[in-house]
Amino acid sequence: MNWFFERIKLSRQAVLFDSYLYLLKGFLSILTGYIFFHDHPIIGRDMISLFFATMLTLEPVNIIGMKSGLDQIKASILGGVVTAIIVSLFGVNMWTIPMGVIITMYISLKFNWRFVSPVAIFTAIYMTQYIQLDAFGEPSMWLTLRLRLFALGAGIAIAIFYNYVFSRFFHASMLKKRVTYILESLVAYLAEYSSTEGQGDLKPLKTKITGLFADIDLVISHVQDFKKVKEDGLPYDAYGCALSELRDFTHYLLDVIMYRMKHPTGAADLDTLATFSKLLCEIHQTINDKNSDRKALTQGVKRNQSLSIEEECYLSAMHQACLNAAKCFLQG
Repeated sequence: MNWFFERIKLSRQAVLFDSYLYLLKGFLSILTGYIFFHDHPIIGRDMISLFFATMLTLEPVNIIGMKSGLDQIKASILGGVVTAIIVSLFGVNMWTIPMGVIITMYISLKFNWRFVSPVAIFTAIYMTQYIQLDAFGEPSMWLTLRLRLFALGAGIAIAIFYNYVFSRFFHASMLKKRVTYILESLVAYLAEYSSTEGQGDLKPLKTKITGLFADIDLVISHVQDFKKVKEDGLPYDAYGCALSELRDFTHYLLDVIMYRMKHPTGAADLDTLATFSKLLCEIHQTINDKNSDRKALTQGVKRNQSLSIEEECYLSAMHQACLNAAKCFLQG
């Protein structure tokens, strides 16, 4: 039985990014949407849009989700208005359906050539496949767009509510867990490099570390969101400071790996990397131990400051970034 539960439970990385809370938020949000709107005279006709908008706006990693909600509304207005004009002029036929989608895509690319909103495309298709009729039984683009936007807005409002409520109660642990994930990842990557450096292929490790940048940037971007929920005792500045230094540390670790992949010997002494790893573990202990007096971290900083590091490729920069990350939690 234990084997079964071990197989189905989420990974530690997923847990540290609050995936269980995300699942609970999703359940409560869909339940709330159904209870409040399934009998609504307008929104009840399009529960699909409501549920879809809710799940797109519902996020495990930020305070409100307002930006993603507004992006959905703007994308829906774009797809809806473009298709409404085309259908009003030429009706619904084999030509206007793809024309509405393609013109919507064209305008999206005009604003941002890197991204075409799937919500805009969905709305463009929606406007030709879910047309509402007016009181006289005539197809109405206005009523169709109104239904789409009302249902979308209701779904976004539900998601924003639950994003805020969950963040309000769990924001302290959220930030701590995400920094913990980054620290544990770096410790694991250092250990993997040390065990692979002389004999294995470093390309998989390089790929993992490259992916960590996105995770660090994500957490950095949300530090400001967490600051909006004011609570004494939470060292937001320390977290922001440490995350910036850890990002630099990750960059230098990637440089070490790239150097080793092209040279017969490494760019960093493995014993020195083990010392960095120990300091990262002490940062981890400091932020997760409520009773921590920071003595271990202070000693770790002193130990690392006394290291005699020659100006080897990247190693001195790694040393300084690791020290600075630790000092961020000693200044608060």
